[in-house]
Amino acid sequence: MYTSKFTSDALEDVSALPKNVRNALKREFEKTIHRDPIACSEPLTGPLADFRSFHFHNYRVIYRVYGNLKIVAVVGVGKKDKTHYAEIYKKLERLAKSGKLAEDFLRAIRLLESP
Repeated sequence: MYTSKFTSDALEDVSALPKNVRNALKREFEKTIHRDPIACSEPLTGPLADFRSFHFHNYRVIYRVYGNLKIVAVVGVGKKDKTHYAEIYKKLERLAKSGKLAEDFLRAIRLLESP
């Protein structure tokens, strides 16, 4: 079984979701993502090539899998849009290009190293 770690931006994304969606997403993490985060998601390309996208109803969960640590590092959650290119991808690509995604990601990973 895997566990999840969230960047500060991902936590903000989740907090902005309606409560019923948050609860359902939490159950989905336990039922699906924590069991096999690779099989239930699709690989991304471009600046987000190291990340995966899990589709949950009208939302996408973007994360990176660390198989050796059994960790899913969630970097964003966003709503799908009509053009099939979700705003969450645009946001994460901007963060990746600015270096902020890496900073947030490292901050989340450092929490794992804390006693």
